[in-house]
Amino acid sequence: MRHVNYSVLEKPIGFENYNTVLEKSADYENYRAILEKSIGYADYHALIEQLLAQSHYLSLKSVEDDTHDTRLTLIRMERLDKTARMTAHTRLRIAAIHTPMIWLTLTEAWCGDAAQIVPTIQKMASLNDKIEHRLVFRDQHPELMDAFLTNGTRSVPLTIILEKKTLKVLGHWGPRPRELQSFVLDNLQELSKIEDEQDYKMRNTEFWTKVQRWYAKDKTYSTQKEFLDVLKKA
Repeated sequence: MRHVNYSVLEKPIGFENYNTVLEKSADYENYRAILEKSIGYADYHALIEQLLAQSHYLSLKSVEDDTHDTRLTLIRMERLDKTARMTAHTRLRIAAIHTPMIWLTLTEAWCGDAAQIVPTIQKMASLNDKIEHRLVFRDQHPELMDAFLTNGTRSVPLTIILEKKTLKVLGHWGPRPRELQSFVLDNLQELSKIEDEQDYKMRNTEFWTKVQRWYAKDKTYSTQKEFLDVLKKA
């Protein structure tokens, strides 16, 4: 098993010298500092394996439940690594990019959406050697996450597109395709009305199973299309 340095998870980068959170259009040294703490996809994959082997993950709120979710993440990532196919349109569009970029993805190992999205973003990035895909953990970088909230929530995964030379933010995408996002928000609202704990657990499990089935049926096509739309505007 490949071993990864735990220093990437030690603590959030300090922002003591700044009075505000990162701005989406910001172009300054904080992004460089964050990138120094980031890891590549292979190390991200290896880190998940390592943490599961040690039954230890710094971001876990509920160790048993989140360890289970993290194990599912690893299984789904490995499946997509083997089976996800980039469309001809995706290949052409990505190959046409001439500006060196860094795609910086905020993620968490237990996240079911990240299991589906992160491997897809990685496959897209791998189509052009001018693109570098780096990953950081959301809970280790709250200031960065808070600059890219989704409806006021710290939703992941979320990929920030940076111009490599200037670290200027060119765009961002996440946490999931629009059609699925609408389905998720509607169902979370309904779930919030359920008072019985057992009923909530049952319906919540059913709901997230439907989310994963949506991803399986979609075969990453919506993620590819929507991410390309953001790149077009970059």
